[in-house]
Amino acid sequence: MTNLNTSDLAILGLLIGILIASYLILRSIIFPIIKRGASKTTTYIDDLFLDKKFLNRVSYVFVFVIFNFLIATPQFDLEIFNNEISDRVSNALLTLFVGLTVLEMLNVLNKVSENIDSLRNKPIKGYIQIVKIVVNSFIFIIIFAIISGQSVSYYISGLGALTAVLLLVFQDTILSFIASVQIGQNNIIKNGDWIEVPEYGADGDVVDIALHTVKVQNWDKTITSIPTSKIVTTSVKNWRGMSEYGGRRIKRSISIDISSVRFMEDKDIDKLKKIPSVNKYLSQKIEDIEKYNSTTQDEKEKRRLTNLGTLRAYLVNYLKNHEGLNTDTMTLLVRQLSPTSAGVPLELYTFTNTTDWVEYEGIQSDIFDHIFAVLPKFGLRALQDGTVEAAAARGLPIIESEI
Repeated sequence: MTNLNTSDLAILGLLIGILIASYLILRSIIFPIIKRGASKTTTYIDDLFLDKKFLNRVSYVFVFVIFNFLIATPQFDLEIFNNEISDRVSNALLTLFVGLTVLEMLNVLNKVSENIDSLRNKPIKGYIQIVKIVVNSFIFIIIFAIISGQSVSYYISGLGALTAVLLLVFQDTILSFIASVQIGQNNIIKNGDWIEVPEYGADGDVVDIALHTVKVQNWDKTITSIPTSKIVTTSVKNWRGMSEYGGRRIKRSISIDISSVRFMEDKDIDKLKKIPSVNKYLSQKIEDIEKYNSTTQDEKEKRRLTNLGTLRAYLVNYLKNHEGLNTDTMTLLVRQLSPTSAGVPLELYTFTNTTDWVEYEGIQSDIFDHIFAVLPKFGLRALQDGTVEAAAARGLPIIESEI
């Protein structure tokens, strides 16, 4: 190992100081000045090239360029830098940071393409990903060539003969590697995501993403291992969007017995007016109906209130005021679906204000408990099969048989 005297240590300290000062000047003075100038322009491209991550990598390249320039001058001609190992390490690091800068520039170009109308619908991202794979390969080859002391052409010429063998032996690894790159670049999944992969029976949280397998802990605490390459080729439902949005959807219907749907009489309306949440609806609706009916003499064309329509209005108001739901920024629907032999489905489409599974199920159950209990107030029945329902529909008494 080369011994450094006092003079050499002073020169080495000065060199390190110059490099640190250069880095700080770039990041604290030059780049901010350029950013302020770019912010005054109307183009979007120059702002993207001033991305923090891109500038960070450019600054490292400048520092290594300055380093290589300085150690080539007589003032900083230290014996510690005049050896083959030092040259190889320095050149390998410079190549690495140049390569990382090129890769980040490709990311910037991808962002630029997303803001150009003519390129927005083109698969530019896929093309850039292919280029990035090629660039990554060349960076690895160049760095390996520098460290080993061989020429780059030496390794490139040897790749042709080995390609077939490599593809055969490392087929799964290559597929998994490409899938890993796609997963990372497209942000398909990440640790902690709740995903569903029906093909593999997986339904739970991602606990590990390795080169060859993705491990999912299902809700019954079992572990399902999925080949990494299959994540990008099979159907995967990721619930991350629901978690980030802060609300979980309730989409559930209750089947109403069609025979219980009818026009309401005055006594029914007077009874329902006592419910504050539908009082305003009934008053407005009656006014609209009377106004319409005054324009026609045909009794068949006159409009009347229905108990099912009034129930829908009641449920909309009930859900809007439910403390467990987010109806301000998320969709709220109470709608009829197509009638079937199982009745007319009345569907609720809304979102809770929590994504917690236990709280979600509690809110959903409370809502439908309330709906089942309030149906008789509107003269409606939930449809269910059997003689008990048939007897109840006809108002017949139900007599329990003796055992």
